[in-house]
Amino acid sequence: MTVDHYAGVARGWAEGATLVYGPIVRMLVATSPHALAGRVVLDLGSGTGIADGPLAEAGATSLAVDLSADMLRWNAPARPAGVVADVRRLPLSDRRVDDVVAAFVFNHLTDPERALAEAARVTRRGGAVLACVYANSSRSAVRDALDDAAREHGWVVPDWYVALKEQATPILGTVADMAAAAVAAGLHPVATEERAVDVGVTTAEQMVGYRLGQAQFAGWVNAMGAVRAREVKAALADRIRLVMEPFRPAVVFLASLVPAA
Repeated sequence: MTVDHYAGVARGWAEGATLVYGPIVRMLVATSPHALAGRVVLDLGSGTGIADGPLAEAGATSLAVDLSADMLRWNAPARPAGVVADVRRLPLSDRRVDDVVAAFVFNHLTDPERALAEAARVTRRGGAVLACVYANSSRSAVRDALDDAAREHGWVVPDWYVALKEQATPILGTVADMAAAAVAAGLHPVATEERAVDVGVTTAEQMVGYRLGQAQFAGWVNAMGAVRAREVKAALADRIRLVMEPFRPAVVFLASLVPAA
């Protein structure tokens, strides 16, 4: 049975991590080579529904897929229909949806080409497959200082996260590698770009909210209780305040099409 490393993460993700992922996902949706109005778009690794707003604004109807039932349950009554599934084995027939959006999901896999091929399989001819991952070149001294301070307060990096960063994350972390994987999955044409994204995170408090809202911190934060968590977050913000600078992560974007024939 697959362990759900995102169980218990939803609130922190929706209220914290979204500060960074929200602007990037909006930018990803905007890379579509055609208008999305009136189209059915599959949101792979949808999490708490960050793409819901941009897709609705584009006039699309979205379907959500995520491996974590807990993430899909967040604000479920107000969200599109969703299903728990592995993005490498989608429970959909061929050519079921018009387009696919996959924000920060393929970089969780050691076999991302398989997931890209599945995305291509379920997308209609001429439909778009849009994806993004963090670039291998992405660096942040503030993020690193925050992580160091969290360790001093008792955070222990989970083994699963260490394995993820070492074995999966780097695979698609360049434009060349992302393009090669997309082509191998049968997508054409393929456009890739690496871009430093100004996500609007400029304060120490925002940085702490974003970082501690992620899955690798959730178990530690949740175990503290609400009062202690507020104290620790305030202490971490104080630690990075003097070195804080606007957070601009480097992101690799893919905009590709399923061939028409």
